[in-house]
Amino acid sequence: MAQHKTKSRTFARVKVRTVSGTKTRFDRRKPSLGVCPVTGETLKGVPRVNAGEMKKIAKSSRRPERPFGGVLSSKATRAIMKDKARKEQ
Repeated sequence: MAQHKTKSRTFARVKVRTVSGTKTRFDRRKPSLGVCPVTGETLKGVPRVNAGEMKKIAKSSRRPERPFGGVLSSKATRAIMKDKARKEQ
């Protein structure tokens, strides 16, 4: 009988060809793409990997090396930087 965790669609079913025949492997699904809360567009430079795999990636590869990198889109960041610069003057 199948394990309870494999009955739901939490895990993606992946067919793997082995020497003894085709087997079904259950993998965790990838998370959705990161989204900017201001503009709503997808974030560039942020990988779609699980938390365990994210630990193995170099820190500089996890998100862009700029202010608000991995949180806001470049368009939103540019707008915030402009506002900050204008308020300082």
